[in-house]
Amino acid sequence: MKIDLKSAIVIGTLLFTIAGFYYTTINDINYLSLKVKGLSTENHDIRKRLDSIDKKISRINKRMRELQ
Repeated sequence: MKIDLKSAIVIGTLLFTIAGFYYTTINDINYLSLKVKGLSTENHDIRKRLDSIDKKISRINKRMRELQ
């Protein structure tokens, strides 16, 4: 099977382009995955703080009603 020089260059260029696209896409997906995990953890921490604040507000409201 003979491949002329132009065809080999075109095929090589396409292969390098596809490999580069795949590599950058995988890196971007991994980076975004780490960002999502970080935001999820941060969201969980904020939710815990808000729940704690809600409990404190409920206690304060209960005490205020008892005083009235």
